[in-house]
Amino acid sequence: MEVECTVQVDVVKVVFKGLNALITEARFRFREDGLKIRAVDPANVAMVLVDIPDDSFEAYSIDEDEVVVGVDVNRVYDFVKGIKNGEMIDIAVDDERLVLTNRSVSYELSLIAPDAIRKEPRVPQIDLPARIVMDAEELKKFVNLADKFADHVVFRADEDGFYIEAEGDVDGLKLEMGDADLVEFNQQKAKSMFSLEYLKEFVKIASKGDLLTIRLGTDYPVWLAFELCEGKCKVEYILAPRIEAE
Repeated sequence: MEVECTVQVDVVKVVFKGLNALITEARFRFREDGLKIRAVDPANVAMVLVDIPDDSFEAYSIDEDEVVVGVDVNRVYDFVKGIKNGEMIDIAVDDERLVLTNRSVSYELSLIAPDAIRKEPRVPQIDLPARIVMDAEELKKFVNLADKFADHVVFRADEDGFYIEAEGDVDGLKLEMGDADLVEFNQQKAKSMFSLEYLKEFVKIASKGDLLTIRLGTDYPVWLAFELCEGKCKVEYILAPRIEAE
């Protein structure tokens, strides 16, 4: 098997940062239509889905319908995060190795047998009525502020807008967004509580101009879909809710 591709390093960085929020290793599926990754964290609280379409690569070649390899996420992320944004990186995969090349520097890493990595999760089919599309940096700013004094946040939507609330022992924080503040909003009602421990890791991938689609139900998981690097890749998280005791 053999895969050869070239892509802007910004895309690789943000994808590995997104994976690094939950896992240390993953199965990478190189297919004719691009790269897809599906993984769940060890606690079974959150899932990450990655999609880089083939047309997001400067060059993309695969010698089979699908090539599946196991990759050490931490080691690759440690290498790529030191490369300057805007530069290109060449990726080559054979039966035993992953080779990343930037200019005159090549990084070689032995692959992990896919069967030695936890099985990919089945993506759940969930009816989440509320759909909110917003600037991803708005959530990032709120989460980073709330994390200073709270351990959870409440996402709430109704016909008038979308709200995020956090409460500590002596202080609170609230974000209110109406139609004028959102890119899209379907005005459906929903409310759920989520852990900041996870959210603060998820929002690290957001940068200026990135869009975030939130799908929300009541006491259901939230689906967070980040469109990154001017739409070149998508990183999605599905996070289980925190349920308050009666």
